[in-house]
Amino acid sequence: MSDTESEHINHPKMNDLLFGHERAERDFLDSFNSGRLHHGWLITGPKGIGKATLAWKCAKFLLSDDDNDTSDGLFGDDLAAQATSLDIDPEKAVIQRIKSGGHGGIVVAERSVNTKTGKLRNDIVIDDIRSIISFFSRTSSEGGWRIAIIDAADEMNSNAANALLKVLEEPPEKSILFLIAHSPGKLLPTIRSRCRTLELNPLSNDSVRAMLAHRYPELDMATMNTLTAMCSGAPGRAIEMERLGGATIYQKTFQAISMAPKLNIPDIHKLATEFAAAKADAEYRLFTQIFTAFLERITKAAVLESSEVEILENENQQISRISAMARVDKWLELWEKVGHLLQRADAVNLDRKQVIVSLFSELKATTQG
Repeated sequence: MSDTESEHINHPKMNDLLFGHERAERDFLDSFNSGRLHHGWLITGPKGIGKATLAWKCAKFLLSDDDNDTSDGLFGDDLAAQATSLDIDPEKAVIQRIKSGGHGGIVVAERSVNTKTGKLRNDIVIDDIRSIISFFSRTSSEGGWRIAIIDAADEMNSNAANALLKVLEEPPEKSILFLIAHSPGKLLPTIRSRCRTLELNPLSNDSVRAMLAHRYPELDMATMNTLTAMCSGAPGRAIEMERLGGATIYQKTFQAISMAPKLNIPDIHKLATEFAAAKADAEYRLFTQIFTAFLERITKAAVLESSEVEILENENQQISRISAMARVDKWLELWEKVGHLLQRADAVNLDRKQVIVSLFSELKATTQG
């Protein structure tokens, strides 16, 4: 499967199930049933936790409601049956149109490609928000709700944020804005004040495992537990790590580090060759995250003499053993050096194979004192 195909399948609009956020779903549903649905919804929480999936689920619910028979019935609108769930049959024609991108009642604003450089911009610019303004200025082509999703709103630059504020101040009739924010504190206070907030918290391990079991029924329990422990309650991160073979990358990285101070140089070069490949950008970045996370745990063990929940057998024992090989100031020095090396590697496009080898070389030098 190509990266493009994988991104499409894993896109939040394709998800039919949302795990662990029943309270947020209930709050939105209650607002809908009250007949006073707020026009702006700020959905907050860590990355990968399900914010975009919730936004799309709410959007599907509203657009599906447009698609239903809305005849008054015997007693009129006042006694119309209230909705009891945001769940919608995924086989409904309207849901299929939404998933295919063929529904005219919804628009998404996100970071766009800079036509001059051909690269993805670092922020959402005013032109991205103007597409929402234009969308809301037109009569709905579907004759119902007009919904905009901004993913992520905390990535807007100041011009884009000010343009969005005007929409929030004077929302068109029967329009809804979903603002996804990983760091809501970065948003203008005036934007936050005009939205109702749904704060999503990390999922329990049981909820993450339930999601993985549903999505990957063939997954063995050991891999499922590893992914669950690695994702810190963020199911989107667990999905991404499964796609990248994250459990295997974690195991390989731990095995290489646990050999300290006598590192296996041939194995490290093999590891470096694998993650430095041209098509392994995501795998390389996951490896560096795991490596620095291990280094953080080693440094903490040297300072606090504490242990953490183990993902692999004997992790804490190995981390304690390695942390005792150098003074605390040496581990802090290595932490700073590794951070600078990885930043420089991205800034000037250093050879990634050499970067990985250098990481282990610095670890070896520190443990040999």
